[in-house]
Amino acid sequence: MNGISDSVRVHSDVVACEDCGSTSRIGRGLCLNCLLQGALAGVDAKETLEQVLDEIDVRDADWRIGNYQILEEIGRGGMGVIYRARQRHSRRIVALKRILSYQADSQETLVRFRREAEAAASLDHPNILPIYEVSESEDGLPFFSMKFAAGGSLLDAAPALRNEPRRSVALMAKVTRAVQYAHLQGILHRDLKPGNILLDARGEPLVSDFGLAKWLDTSSDLTRTLTIFGTPGYIAPEQAKRSAANLTPTADVYSLGAILFDLFTGRPPFLGEHALAVIQQASEKPAPKLRSLIPGFDRDLETICAKCLEREPHARYRSAGDLAEDLERWLEGRPIIARPVSPPVRIWRWSKRNPTLAASVVACLLLGGVAGVFQVQNRITARAEAMAIHSVAVEPLLDLDTAQPDSKLAAAIAKALQSELSRHGPARVTAVSASATTIASSGFNDEDAKARWQGARTVLQGTRRTRDGILRLSLRLVDAADGKVLYRRIVESDVSAKEADTAAKVTAGNIYAILSTTKPTPLESMEDDPAWRNQSTRELLVAGRAVMGQRTLTDVTRAVELFELAIKTEPESALAYSHLAEAEYGLGFLTGDPQHIAAAGTSARKAIQVNPKMTEAHQAMSLVLYQEGRFREALEESFAAYELAGRDAAESVTAQVANTLRALGDPVRAAAWFQATKGNRPAVSDFMVADCLVDLTDDERAAALYRRTWTLLPEHPEGWIGLCRLALLQKDFAAAHKISSDNWQRYRDFAFSEQMAAQVEFFSRNFTEAEKLYQELAGKEPNGGGSFYGAVSYQSALGRLHLAAGDEKTGRRILEDTHAKELDALRLAPNHPEILYRLAAIESCLSRVEPALEHLRAATEAGWIDYRSMELDPRFDALHQEPRFRQIFEAMVTRVASFERQFHAVK
Repeated sequence: MNGISDSVRVHSDVVACEDCGSTSRIGRGLCLNCLLQGALAGVDAKETLEQVLDEIDVRDADWRIGNYQILEEIGRGGMGVIYRARQRHSRRIVALKRILSYQADSQETLVRFRREAEAAASLDHPNILPIYEVSESEDGLPFFSMKFAAGGSLLDAAPALRNEPRRSVALMAKVTRAVQYAHLQGILHRDLKPGNILLDARGEPLVSDFGLAKWLDTSSDLTRTLTIFGTPGYIAPEQAKRSAANLTPTADVYSLGAILFDLFTGRPPFLGEHALAVIQQASEKPAPKLRSLIPGFDRDLETICAKCLEREPHARYRSAGDLAEDLERWLEGRPIIARPVSPPVRIWRWSKRNPTLAASVVACLLLGGVAGVFQVQNRITARAEAMAIHSVAVEPLLDLDTAQPDSKLAAAIAKALQSELSRHGPARVTAVSASATTIASSGFNDEDAKARWQGARTVLQGTRRTRDGILRLSLRLVDAADGKVLYRRIVESDVSAKEADTAAKVTAGNIYAILSTTKPTPLESMEDDPAWRNQSTRELLVAGRAVMGQRTLTDVTRAVELFELAIKTEPESALAYSHLAEAEYGLGFLTGDPQHIAAAGTSARKAIQVNPKMTEAHQAMSLVLYQEGRFREALEESFAAYELAGRDAAESVTAQVANTLRALGDPVRAAAWFQATKGNRPAVSDFMVADCLVDLTDDERAAALYRRTWTLLPEHPEGWIGLCRLALLQKDFAAAHKISSDNWQRYRDFAFSEQMAAQVEFFSRNFTEAEKLYQELAGKEPNGGGSFYGAVSYQSALGRLHLAAGDEKTGRRILEDTHAKELDALRLAPNHPEILYRLAAIESCLSRVEPALEHLRAATEAGWIDYRSMELDPRFDALHQEPRFRQIFEAMVTRVASFERQFHAVK
């Protein structure tokens, strides 16, 4: 493998699968045919499935390392890169780890890499990841192959385990036995953490990554020279201070306790801004008690974790075997061996650290009377525990009308809810300050957000909006530990009512009852959908989403077929119907065929019928209504989806709200919502914000965002397409032509790329080249093009081009046919601005001035504001001398200027 880089490269040729011959791939190499055939063994219509999958074309690399074919990269660290690979003769799927090429000159790293392989290969235990082969590639770099853990890692599975301590304990008991086995073989792991506990396809744990392992009876040069000491947050305090030679198995016991703590609470025992801060806390402070973070948690499990996390090694379990025994005792309902550290022992330890202060405290206690103090303290503690159990943090509600957080309303609700809950018993309600990420992220993995919640057990989130003169609050109570929804309520009141008081009175009783239970039951989520619970149909859904993400007509068609297969197996899956509706919508969008939109509507309605509380169902319905031009209804469905999902809403939900507002001719609110979609992936929505800025003629800022998109997402065409369109609207035809000619061929798998190239030629009056491109596009999608920038359908452009070439008969025939289809579309969506605009353009080509002006005026009233495209569009040439056309044009200019002033005033 000479010359192979550490990253996957994509070749222009497509490599057939060695097992089945299919070229259907996902990502960088997963054979979709093999995946689905394995999942659907025994399902009817196998031949049909093969035919469906044969045409999927996602390119991958054809690598080999030794006797292995590399399929895709699945992980990397500072020392090595891990691939999913297939052993050539046995066809066994393995994980293959190879040292990074730039580390090849580091003797220390090479020794450490080989030592990892040697340590793991010497262990034979069902819960330790087995090593199959240790070897070197042709370029001399060492590698080893191991079992492929299809279930991911404990880091991935942790959220699903958070409310299931029994499952967590059962899993960790097996891990602990495996670690004890390694200790008995003389090997100390030294880097145990959730990411190094892998899960096989059956969910069985496998201890992996012995990169920092040391032999307990040796002190090698590697042990003395390595500066890497493990992962802060999971390593024992002494591990950061002592040499590896002085460590004992209790260091791994501490790490096992930290993993248990993480599984129960969703965080490691100590948190800090950087690694040194975490290490310092672990060295100086006792680990927090589980019940301080999870009131009402099992006391025995708290004791087990606390014993593992003792700062002094001799105070922990003496061995991983002792820890495993206590975990197994707990699972069997027997008394555990460990006992919580008694108050006298705590006092003794504290007095040793603070002798002078201890003497003073003893004197005060003797003088003040120990009995009275403890009595008061017990009462205070009991009340504090009750308040912790019944604690709520109220986050700023999102005002859906402005896309802004409302901190004042949150404070009012917190005050009213505190009053109402106190009628039932001790409670603590706090208002949380607004966050810059209030819309974009849920925050349940955000330690800053958890700090703002001030240790609250639950978080109250919600939205506010005005609908038909009624104030509507959508509230949801979520578990602060894992973000699962415990309670949901819609509260409506008239404008004159005190909405905070109304909300508190309506919800307080239910909230207090929920918080009074030890383990509240979460509401139904996507994971409860039958297609998601079924392994084979879940794979179909995942594969369908992956294929649909390619956004080509062929791939979206394949996605429809995959979702239909899922529905055939699980006919009551709202999730499968939702995904099917989205894929059918995609076909309608790409082809312009209204039958696909009608099918999408049927699927979306079925999804809502099966589960009216599923976010994805309402999101799919919103897409259908949007394509039908029923924008206000589409906005209602998007808001319904957002109300159900809250801050857990996918960026696509937020983006759909923004798209609908833009279609309604409100680029200011649209830009605000597009900004809200950024989350942790700002480049994904930058081009959509830029589109709004182009609507507002803020070209300089739009160009900056398009360039950013192109830089950060070079694999997608939106960045250069935006810049090309911007140059075209600015009438810089040479620049537009250069951007187009330099790029569209490289992105020809995306239909929009060739559309942009065709529009550049069309608007710059290079009709010969424009006709070639539009003919090619129409050959692929005869009814396409109308939903792209400028709303230039392929057929209307070809009709205009034939007229320009003097072929009056052909041109008028094409335009008449296209006009009839647009009228049919308008009957289905009577107020769709894009359809009205397309009709006006066709009627202008046919010299039907009156209906053209009528439809153009209707389009602007419905929300069409792109006057710059209209000015360049050859289809409107016949209207340019009409005074009424100029009036419509100037009205659009004035309206956009008003929007621009409003936008900058908000900014």
